[in-house]
Amino acid sequence: MFFDLATLWEQLVGLYIMGGFVMPPLLITTVLLWYGISYRMAMIKVSKDNPRRLIEKQLANPKKEPKTILEEAVRVGIEVSEQYPGTIRKNLDVLYWNYRTDIKKHRSLVTVLLIIAPLLGLLGTVSGMIETFDSLQSMTFVSQNGGIAGGISQALITTQFGLTISIPGLIIHSFINRRQLVIEQELEQLIDIFSSKPDFLSKEN
Repeated sequence: MFFDLATLWEQLVGLYIMGGFVMPPLLITTVLLWYGISYRMAMIKVSKDNPRRLIEKQLANPKKEPKTILEEAVRVGIEVSEQYPGTIRKNLDVLYWNYRTDIKKHRSLVTVLLIIAPLLGLLGTVSGMIETFDSLQSMTFVSQNGGIAGGISQALITTQFGLTISIPGLIIHSFINRRQLVIEQELEQLIDIFSSKPDFLSKEN
């Protein structure tokens, strides 16, 4: 059985039209939401090794290109410990602030959109039910404005669309927030390690 893209596209367009005036803002919300989630996912990549092990690996291979925020933080920490041994914590607090900002970027945007999506779906539901009740008064099953069938379709489609956006988004957002917390804690651990000037670090220097 072949996958008919043309038929699928027609069905999607039909659902979009039946959804009424709420569908455009719902689509915009979807695009913005998944842009924010995708950006945050890219920023919260964690390393399998603990902070101390990351430092040891970077010292063993200084030319290794960092692939995560923590690996980049380790490289910066080693440079600071070599150049400013007397003010390591002060300098790292300032430099690591950028990493903390990066992993929090778009967090507020995603949170707001996760609230807006189901509310827009609810707005479409209310609009569809109003259309349904108006049509019931005149016993109009189908009309130019939608009628009973159109009102029920709009109510169900917008509700489903809003929940389809918000539920997976909420799950992924919670996962990202947990990852963010782990990275923030490991950045603090890196500052503590570099500030304590461990033996393995001084030997390499």
